[in-house]
Amino acid sequence: MRTADALCATLREAIARHPDVSIDCSAAAEVDLTFIQLLIAARKSARQSGKAVALMARPDGALLHALTAPAFVSSPRTNPASRRFFGSKEPQHEKEDPHRR
Repeated sequence: MRTADALCATLREAIARHPDVSIDCSAAAEVDLTFIQLLIAARKSARQSGKAVALMARPDGALLHALTAPAFVSSPRTNPASRRFFGSKEPQHEKEDPHRR
């Protein structure tokens, strides 16, 4: 958590000082969901201030892996267990009509 707090403070300061912020993730050995959320939040915050945040290069290595890793839970639309997990009911169009042939 300390690392996320420090990164958040660094991103805020960079956005406050510069109109465009480029982030170099090439040396990242580990990337988790918190890091990705911070990148997205920084980009959104900068955009609201008329500024920009972008990656210096296309995602690679740990960042690419984190961005493309399989979902933790499959889609509620295709998996009944996920529908139950998320507390949603089965969509009407997926129920089989007993009168339909």
